[in-house]
Amino acid sequence: MDTKKVLRRMKLVIPAMILCMIGDYCIGIEPASSYEIGGMASTGWVTISDFRILLSNCLGAVGSVLYAIGAIEYIRFLIYANKDNRSRADQFWLKMYYAALGLGCVSFMYFHIAVGGLIQHFNVLYDSLGGNIDAVLKAWNRMFLVEAVPFIVFFIGFDVFATVAWIALIIRRIIPESKVWIIAAPLLMTCIGSLIDLLPWPVNGMNSGYETLGWMLMFVCGIRYIKKQEA
Repeated sequence: MDTKKVLRRMKLVIPAMILCMIGDYCIGIEPASSYEIGGMASTGWVTISDFRILLSNCLGAVGSVLYAIGAIEYIRFLIYANKDNRSRADQFWLKMYYAALGLGCVSFMYFHIAVGGLIQHFNVLYDSLGGNIDAVLKAWNRMFLVEAVPFIVFFIGFDVFATVAWIALIIRRIIPESKVWIIAAPLLMTCIGSLIDLLPWPVNGMNSGYETLGWMLMFVCGIRYIKKQEA
C-alpha cells in the first residue's frame, strides 16, 4: 500500500476538523448569563444569528468532505495492516472503529445541520410567538421529536462507538502508541471540555469544539502510527 498517499489524505482531516471546530463555536458560544430551559434548549440560543448558523453549516460541509477523503483512506490502511494475525477480539474492535470512522463521513455534516437547525427553529418560534417560552418549547419539542431517533442513533454510532473502539485499540496496542492517546477519544475530550467550561469564562460554550478536537487528535495519532510503519 502507498503509505505516502495514505498520509497525504489523512492529513486533510486536520484542517477539516479545524473548520468543523470553528463551526462548532459558531453555534456553541453563548452569553455567560445563558441557562438551559426545557432540558436541551438554552436562553442563549436567541443570541445566535442566522448568519452564524449558515457559517457553521458551510464550514461543516467543507470539513465533512475533507474528513471523508482522509477517513476512507485510513480505513483502507487499517484493514490492510491488520488483515492477518489478529484475534477475534481485535477484529471486533477494529470493525467497530471502521464503522465509526465511516459514519463520520456523513455525521459531521448531519450534526452541524441538525444542531444548527434546532437552534434556528427555536429562534424563529421565539420571534413568531412573541417570546412566550412555554409556547415556544411546546412547538420546538414537537419539532425535535421527529429528529430525536436519528439524532440519538447517529450519536451512538458516531461518537460512542468511536470512543469505545479507540480506547480498546490503544489499550490492546492494536495501534501501538502511548496510552496517553486514550484522551483523544471524542467523548473523553468532551468531558475535558466540560470541565474547562466550568472556569469563569466571559461566555458559555468553551467546550463546544472539544468533541471535534478528539477526532482530530485520533487522526494525529494515526498519522504517527503510520509514519512509524514506514520507518
